[in-house]
Amino acid sequence: MFGLIGVELSFSAMLFGWSLFMVVMMFYLCLNNISFLFNWELMACMGSSLEFDLIIDWMSCSFSCLVCFISGCVMIFTKSYMKGDKYLHRFCLVVMLFVLSMNFLVFIPNLVSLLLGWDGLGLVSFCLVIYYQNNKSLAAGMLTVLMNRVGDCFILGAICMMIILGHWNMLCLWEFNDFVFVNLFIMIAGMTKSAQIPFSSWLPAAMAAPTPVSALVHSSTLVTAGVFLFIRFFYYLNSYYWFSVFMMYISIMTTIMSGICALYEYDMKKIIALSTLSQLGVMMMSLSLGMPMLALFHLYTHAMFKALLFICGGNIIHCFEGKQDMRQISSVFSLMPITSAFLIVSKMALCGMPFLAGFYSKDLIIESLIIGNLNVILFMLGVFGVCLTVLYSIRFCFFVVWSGKSFSIYNNTKDKDTLVIVSMSLLAAGAMGGGFIFQSLFYLFEEVFLMPMFMKLYVPVLIILSVVMSFGLWGKNNSLIKSSFVKYLNSSMWFLSSFICLPMISSFKLVSNSSLKVVDMGWMEIFGGQGLFMFNKMVFKCLERWGMVLLNCYMIIFILMSLLMYM
Repeated sequence: MFGLIGVELSFSAMLFGWSLFMVVMMFYLCLNNISFLFNWELMACMGSSLEFDLIIDWMSCSFSCLVCFISGCVMIFTKSYMKGDKYLHRFCLVVMLFVLSMNFLVFIPNLVSLLLGWDGLGLVSFCLVIYYQNNKSLAAGMLTVLMNRVGDCFILGAICMMIILGHWNMLCLWEFNDFVFVNLFIMIAGMTKSAQIPFSSWLPAAMAAPTPVSALVHSSTLVTAGVFLFIRFFYYLNSYYWFSVFMMYISIMTTIMSGICALYEYDMKKIIALSTLSQLGVMMMSLSLGMPMLALFHLYTHAMFKALLFICGGNIIHCFEGKQDMRQISSVFSLMPITSAFLIVSKMALCGMPFLAGFYSKDLIIESLIIGNLNVILFMLGVFGVCLTVLYSIRFCFFVVWSGKSFSIYNNTKDKDTLVIVSMSLLAAGAMGGGFIFQSLFYLFEEVFLMPMFMKLYVPVLIILSVVMSFGLWGKNNSLIKSSFVKYLNSSMWFLSSFICLPMISSFKLVSNSSLKVVDMGWMEIFGGQGLFMFNKMVFKCLERWGMVLLNCYMIIFILMSLLMYM
């Protein structure tokens, strides 16, 4: 089968088949209001049992269905985008490992077994980021994997502390002496995976990967792992008041920082990556407001239109011979009308335009922010961070879609590839109707807020004001502030790589080197393998020497006795 239709389409058919099976399972579980928990005890020692658990409920089935559906669309796009690549089969296998790791994360509720998916995502993402094998890709891959390893270390710390309970099942936790540290470690792990401040700099760096990988990473796999972990642990995390307060400040700072940085960026893929970071901040904001189902709802709708946005951007980059700078791309609407139409639909869904997928979830989150128990400053900052989405989205469209400047002519820049159009059409259907479908299927997504009419009109008024402001800012000169320092500050993401990532990685490197020299190559060598070897060597040399002496004595005595017998 692989040879007839290609490995990409074969994997795509497998993913669509699994997605359809998960849809059937989801309806069965929802209609019967049941869940299944499978438990295998691998070993038990000293009152603690190491188990492998699988949970099959509506949340895990719906998430797996979404991941596999988007992955299937991405594999169709890969058939066109990666045509002629020498190692295409290897690339497809690694992508399938990536999808498998995400499914492990979704279906496993045990914190120890969860490392199969958690560490699998980090390792496979490193292999995908360095796929092009150049210095830039290697630097981006090292930044990605090292920042994710910080979260992995905190997960391991939480596992060590939870040994007091005798199990690691996240569905059956109760409070104990060090429960606050377990919650703190899980919170930091989720922040690193979902790239919240101060761990945000690795997300734009991961754009060094091929565009199909970026579409997967930024829609439904790697960056959403932290949000999904928070949703699974939410009722334990929310038992401490400081979690909501801390995550509110962090999410608002992340949303504002990513939105402002996107206004000063010219790389298409980085702008889309920063928009992902902004929406992750919105999901965390919903969690901090005590609404995990709204965060999950926005995660589902965001996955649809963000995958569509990446595929549209990747198709434009592919047709413009690898150019990613928006200043070198123009007149896309006249050259590629189908891609431009899908791109505008995804941008409208991202901005929360009415009756598209993003509207159903984002509108509810903004309304919960309006009626939330927040002070005026936090409320204004949260609203400002959400409004920035409209500003950088319309700036993106002005540069790429509506700009009339032409720097070069591309005769082959047309919407001719059927596979790309099919993948974009499938995702566009989700971006347009996904919000309504999910809200109709799951009653947990139907939040009701009672508020006066003037407060209800905040959301459409904010969108209209942001659109008007965007046309005023980007309509003529396509520039915001002429200050070179401000541009450098925002294009470097507020120096997070220099001030946070590099010192943190350097400090961990110094500690590990010191540990290597003092412990592994020092005392452990003296009291461990090398010391034991030297001790055994000394003992055996002593035994060898005394063995030779005793053998000589025995031979002398034997000869003397033999002579005496013959005499």
